[in-house]
Amino acid sequence: MITTTEALADAVQAAQAAGAVGIDTEFVWDRTYYPTLGLVQIGYPDGHCELIDAPEIEDWSPFAVLMADENTVKILHDAQQDLTILKRACGAYPKNIFDTQRSAGFVGLSSTISLSELLKTLLKVRLDKSETRSNWLARPLTDKQEKYAEDDVRYSTRLMEQIMAKADDLGRQQWIIDEMKYYENEDLYQEFHPDADMPRVRGSGSLTNQQRNIVRALGSWRELKARERNLPRNFILSDDAIVSLMKKTPTSAEAIQPSRGLTERCLQHNRVKIWAAIERGIKGDLPPLANGRHKGPAPDDGYESRVDLTLALIKGICLAAQIDPPLIGNRADVTAFVLESDVADAERHRMLRGWRAEFIGNRLLGVLKGQGSIVINMETKLPELID
Repeated sequence: MITTTEALADAVQAAQAAGAVGIDTEFVWDRTYYPTLGLVQIGYPDGHCELIDAPEIEDWSPFAVLMADENTVKILHDAQQDLTILKRACGAYPKNIFDTQRSAGFVGLSSTISLSELLKTLLKVRLDKSETRSNWLARPLTDKQEKYAEDDVRYSTRLMEQIMAKADDLGRQQWIIDEMKYYENEDLYQEFHPDADMPRVRGSGSLTNQQRNIVRALGSWRELKARERNLPRNFILSDDAIVSLMKKTPTSAEAIQPSRGLTERCLQHNRVKIWAAIERGIKGDLPPLANGRHKGPAPDDGYESRVDLTLALIKGICLAAQIDPPLIGNRADVTAFVLESDVADAERHRMLRGWRAEFIGNRLLGVLKGQGSIVINMETKLPELID
């Protein structure tokens, strides 16, 4: 395995000379906030693979050069998590990414298809997935681990070529190229400030406004502390503890007592800070939630039926065209689009940008404004739009 920066630089030069390589990561993520990178794989067009021993690499700058190289295609499957991990490791924002999973949705397959299923479908290759839950930090790796890791990138270039050939037959190569620009959005790799989001806390169902603010404030403090110490959120403050403090709100720091999920040891270190978060919640000293409001008129009694109709139309048009419907947007995207149809613009709604606008977005906007007719195609038995 590659264990030095010098050897890593040689592998990167070979990758740049090849013009396109498969990239994958193996990591452990059980007792830390951030995934602990164990292995990075590079797969070359000739089937040769290199394994990078991540814990041994002190200087990732050569890999940063590869990730930022606009002339070398980096092929990943279900790219977002791997790219986030690699951005944290090497510091470079990725360029020229090809996601075999997402692109599969343009050629009649699911945009959430597994790598093993995609390889079996397009290349008749079957992967042994028995090492999925391996400890990728243990050394030495077993022969089975190494083969498993290599196989995840060994066929990457062939897979991309096969997908793009099918896309060419359907006239969608440029659509895929445009879609891959998504991964060059630097905002994807920024850590959000937890104040701007509602934390996921098990057991925090129907809440009063003050209770919601207390959960938000405690969740925000927990998130920042977990990042600082690189520990899982529940190692800092459990969901049970947050719910308990929200339901039986103390009146001072001294009044906070150990309870389910809240140990005396935790309080010894954090009592004052926990109380400060509770006080912040009580005062409502929190910014508005991100994306908490839509533009346009308030929801009316019939908006849900328009959302259902739009979703049905998206599904019908996409299935007839061999495009995976989730590529257009999820229910939340469609709901915002429906509610804002009178003021919808391309900056706010991706359905009105690029290939989505060309394929379906502009037509959907017309439907929501009373234009066109929706019928059932008697051959496909799918709803379709007649402009």
